[in-house]
Amino acid sequence: MTKPAAEDFQKLMTFVRGFRDAKIVMVANDLEMFNHLEELRTAAEIAGLVKADPRAVGILLNALAALGLVGKEGERFKNGDLASRYLVGGKDDYRGAILHHMHHTWWGWTDLEGTVLRGHADMDKSERWVDRSPDSEKNWVDAFIWGMHAIARDLAPQVAARLDFAGVQRLLDLGGGPATYAIAFAQASPALAATVFDLPQPVTIAQENINLHGLAERVGTMAGNFLKDDIGSGYDFIWISQILHSHTEEQCRLIIGKAVQALNPGGQVAIQDFFLNDDQMSPLEAAMFSVHMLAVTPGGRSYTHREVAGMMVQAGLNTPEHQPTSPQTSMLIGRKKQ
Repeated sequence: MTKPAAEDFQKLMTFVRGFRDAKIVMVANDLEMFNHLEELRTAAEIAGLVKADPRAVGILLNALAALGLVGKEGERFKNGDLASRYLVGGKDDYRGAILHHMHHTWWGWTDLEGTVLRGHADMDKSERWVDRSPDSEKNWVDAFIWGMHAIARDLAPQVAARLDFAGVQRLLDLGGGPATYAIAFAQASPALAATVFDLPQPVTIAQENINLHGLAERVGTMAGNFLKDDIGSGYDFIWISQILHSHTEEQCRLIIGKAVQALNPGGQVAIQDFFLNDDQMSPLEAAMFSVHMLAVTPGGRSYTHREVAGMMVQAGLNTPEHQPTSPQTSMLIGRKKQ
């Protein structure tokens, strides 16, 4: 039976209006409103603390209350459980950095039509949060790298428990950003020494995170551009997480090839990403993320796990095993031929 037209149209409008919730939360996060809402405060009080217009702040706070992120008692507002746990700076579970990064990529979505017409993102704005970009901005890079930590910190220990580190003495976390995975791997395998390879500014953040976890003696860093520079050699295990999707197919082959060359015979390469299935439309997050890469990078996209497995075999690995790591991500694990 055909659904009533009004019902179908409302589903369409739900898609179209989806940007509103995102923008409201990201603006409140950028203004650090949640930092001041751990106790009940009026809109005027919050406006004074964040140096914004009281009327506008009141409208935004009421919208946040409607979304359930803040509570409202009379004319005063206070963080709900979700905002209090994840969006208050200085708390152990703070994750606001990833929201800052997502807001920094907003331009790519507003220019998506132009990107589709051109075939690539605006090259003057692309990847300003990556240290290798000549137009990169330090606060954007910081938000991006700490944002990656916010996403990875829950998943990394689960991934570590699924990997085989038997006999692994030297591990390379290629493009390891905040060292979240290297830290988890070192914690899971006391015999392992890890190196995080990334650009200079991410390496500085990695060092801070490594020191926070008391692992400076076992987890080191190496600064460089893995597209151009030597990544070292003699590794027993190389981990590549959420790197390939921001690169072209040619660059992916280069990255995988360098990893295999740097690996000891019999060593392993594990690659985690938002891999697509062969239908190229599932999982949903991988399909949506592919559009995100189209919108904000020069030539990135989500790859199917079969595509990347083929690259790994061509580079000199045995046929890799494909394993899910979360509802949105999966990994390929291949071993270098003896």
